[in-house]
Amino acid sequence: MKLQGPFTYGAFLKRPNRFLAICELNGQRVRAYIPNPGPMPDLLFPGVELILRHAPAPHRSTDYDLVCARHHGIFLSLDCRVPNWILSEALPAQALVPFADYTEISPEPVYGESRLDFLLKGKELPPCYIEAKSSTDAINNIGYFPRAVTPRGQRHLHELMHAKAKGYRAAVVFIVQRTDAIRLRPNDQIDPAFGEALRKAVRNGVEPFAWTTRFDEEHFEITIDRQIPVDLISTEDQYSA
Repeated sequence: MKLQGPFTYGAFLKRPNRFLAICELNGQRVRAYIPNPGPMPDLLFPGVELILRHAPAPHRSTDYDLVCARHHGIFLSLDCRVPNWILSEALPAQALVPFADYTEISPEPVYGESRLDFLLKGKELPPCYIEAKSSTDAINNIGYFPRAVTPRGQRHLHELMHAKAKGYRAAVVFIVQRTDAIRLRPNDQIDPAFGEALRKAVRNGVEPFAWTTRFDEEHFEITIDRQIPVDLISTEDQYSA
């Protein structure tokens, strides 16, 4: 997925609210939109190097978007919209093996009281509902979701369970926006209810998948890196690995 610029490099200073960053750019302070409301203290702290997109517009209160932060020597995408954009390219290209036989991709289908991310259809295949989730968090090479309590995420899992019970195929896809994760786990310390809902969903036939992504700093592209397992390890054991 090619990101649209122009891009520039800056440094993070502070975060007055969930969606606003104050950054230093060429000796000046600028305001940047953070397209991710989750807490990210390990990624956004004073002095960390950023990639910003210059995107002024009359309706905006900020002239920049925060795109990436440098973490352990590499840039990580922070935009929680990226998973949907990635899947919007990968699914029609039949680039993801578990879904490669589907030929019709519909974004944002309504199901129950939710709008899920994708509905896939294919000849002689059960229609498949997909909900995509963004993970930017990793501890000891384990990716985690979520970073904050997510009642919306829990609701999506219940909708997927309902769809599966009605004869559809249903899947939750975690896009881990970093290359160092070797597996994905529910973050029970942050949102135990989501972890419980995910385990229940999987027991009831919802398929969990996870892929890591790679950010190409030279070409400003984000691509699927590799598939990793979703590990439903119990709460008391998950931080001991």
